[in-house]
Amino acid sequence: MNTAVFIGRFQPPHLAHLETISRALERFDRLIVVLGSAYCYPTPKNPFSAEVREAMIRASLGADATRLQFVAIADDYYDDPRWFRSVRTAVEALAGPDARIAITGYDKDESSYYLHGFGDWPFEPSGVVSPLNATDVRNSYFGGSADWKAMVPEAVRQYMEQFAATAEFKRLQDEWRTIQHYRALERRYPYPILHVATDAMVLAQEQVLLVERNGALGKGAWALPGGYVEPRETLLASALRELREETGLELQAKYLKATQAFDYPGRSLRGRVISMGHFFDLQDTPPPAVRGQDDAARAFWLPLAGLERHQARFFEDHYQQICWFLGRAPHQPALSQGKEPK
Repeated sequence: MNTAVFIGRFQPPHLAHLETISRALERFDRLIVVLGSAYCYPTPKNPFSAEVREAMIRASLGADATRLQFVAIADDYYDDPRWFRSVRTAVEALAGPDARIAITGYDKDESSYYLHGFGDWPFEPSGVVSPLNATDVRNSYFGGSADWKAMVPEAVRQYMEQFAATAEFKRLQDEWRTIQHYRALERRYPYPILHVATDAMVLAQEQVLLVERNGALGKGAWALPGGYVEPRETLLASALRELREETGLELQAKYLKATQAFDYPGRSLRGRVISMGHFFDLQDTPPPAVRGQDDAARAFWLPLAGLERHQARFFEDHYQQICWFLGRAPHQPALSQGKEPK
């Protein structure tokens, strides 16, 4: 079968997305939609789960959705080739061994680099050229304007109106407003602002220390203890201070096993934030008592056996940080029935 692949975040699906899908179904026997940024904690940038995005697209297409298949792929910020392999493995599992596969979409700017990253999968332009983008939809939606309603299919509009009456929408809208405040402050400076933060990963008897966030951004998300570096402290001192302030845990530097700069440009909605991760390994020492304080609602130890199950609870790239220090690939549930790419 001739199979097209359309990759996007679809946060939310808008009219240009729908037109691209409709055109692909006219030209190809089957379309596989790859839902990116799956299994992550809801933010103003990624407010809807993969399941919700699939349901909105299917409802918008009606009977035309019968030749449509979906696969959800988690972000893998720090290993781009592995992300491409994950997409390829998941798509080929759906398409079958004899499928002729092509990538479709709109090559609009540098963010569309993935369209040409699949080797023998040719790029087939969708022919859809539109000024619509999901960022404008979300800004109108969370900003209280009604403009977004003309940008999305009717089924998407209905879902978003229902979602706007929920407590989760209110949380995301408050977070969106906080981010807009940060952006307004940064626009007052004549050059881009780069923030430096530290995060502390502490491991004890196969358990990792986490906090539940209680601030304006990522409220309720799970995170590594961490925060911004103060002007007159080293990166290590910052990591140890944040660890102490948020969990009450006093650690000595001798437990430091590794450090890593986490610098994916889009890792934080707060702006350009580079975090220096610090990995402290207590090995066979029993997990010390901890308590949530400062801007942490609680502190707790999570067994590594439950890490994948709670992947969608993590703030920003903290799940990916943990995977990095453990030498693991971020879990791709779509590949759980087969062998995951290394």
